[in-house]
Amino acid sequence: MDIEKNNFEFKGGLKKVSMSLILVGVIAFLMSFSSNKVVGWVDFYVFNLYFVTIAVSSIFFLALTGVLQASWLTPYKRIAEAMSSYLPISFISMLVGCAGLHTIYEWTHKELVANDPILSEKVAWLNEPRFIITMVVIFALWIFIAKVLKNFSSKMDDAKNGESVANKLVGFSAVAIIVFSLTICLAAFDWIMSVEPHWFSTIFGVYVFAGSFVSGICFITLAVIKLRELGYLKNVVTENHLHDLGKWMFGMSVFWAYIWVSQYILIWYANIPEETEYYVLRHHHWNGLFFFNLAINFFLPFFVLMTRAAKRNTKVLKFVAISLLLGHFIDLYVMLAPKVFEHNNITSVSGSGILQIMQLLGGFGLFIFVVATALTKRKLIPSDDPTFDEGQHLHQ
Repeated sequence: MDIEKNNFEFKGGLKKVSMSLILVGVIAFLMSFSSNKVVGWVDFYVFNLYFVTIAVSSIFFLALTGVLQASWLTPYKRIAEAMSSYLPISFISMLVGCAGLHTIYEWTHKELVANDPILSEKVAWLNEPRFIITMVVIFALWIFIAKVLKNFSSKMDDAKNGESVANKLVGFSAVAIIVFSLTICLAAFDWIMSVEPHWFSTIFGVYVFAGSFVSGICFITLAVIKLRELGYLKNVVTENHLHDLGKWMFGMSVFWAYIWVSQYILIWYANIPEETEYYVLRHHHWNGLFFFNLAINFFLPFFVLMTRAAKRNTKVLKFVAISLLLGHFIDLYVMLAPKVFEHNNITSVSGSGILQIMQLLGGFGLFIFVVATALTKRKLIPSDDPTFDEGQHLHQ
């Protein structure tokens, strides 16, 4: 095996591009806030939630493969480990976002809650101190899980008893998956669903998880392809691995659509006013974006990735991955913005969506900078991992 480029170097064009994108994002946020503070806070919250969901998907991938002792992720698991390095930054960003709680969440308005019998009954849960404390606990658990999983990985690299370490990893990963499942649902209910505190959906946590999984696997796919183009992983990652990633994108986009349809159809045709209000609002002013969300997140990957050849074509994979990452952003925006905009009598976003795309690009600049920096700190190919050989010789 050629290990000549086993140590990743973050320099040159990639570093300059990421830093330039960060600047673009900062400018876009300044323009958004100066244009309309409500839209600015909505943009900031969607931005935060978007990169939180991508970053936290990494601990699910690592814990899932750990408990199953699966090998498919091993050749490029450093990418998932590096993605988790963004979680502390997400935590800081979300704490900054707490300054906009009064703008985003109507249950923070005491006079409104006092005159609303439903919200008055929920005040024990929907209050700012509890909200912030829960956020801190959730991020603490995620960051702790990520750190422990990376420590297990380091021990497997350094120790001769890799099998023993891998066996210990199984137990921790099992607990980690349970904790992740509970916290991702709690985060979805708290950070997104409570924007509309009269509305509820018991499947909402699974829906947010599905979007998180798809966006995470898309980023990993793009990172693998880019690393191969830069001369890394060429003797480790083959067309079979790309095919595997293509199947994950295909399969999980179908799962996302299944949850989307399950929630939509059951609520819409049950026609219970306190449930259908969520979709009535989105049908009224957001109809085009609402159904475009379904098209870009389901129909596009379903038909484009249907064939075996498509899943092994890097150009096709990049196109679908970028489309799905954009789709996840649209999905989150449609989840959060309509209610806040209606509450504040806002009919359109600042810059007709251009500023939001600039913010998204800026976010990816920061995300890539953090992930790429983390990749430089350890050898890129985890060849001492006991599941590496099986993962390297993956066949599809």
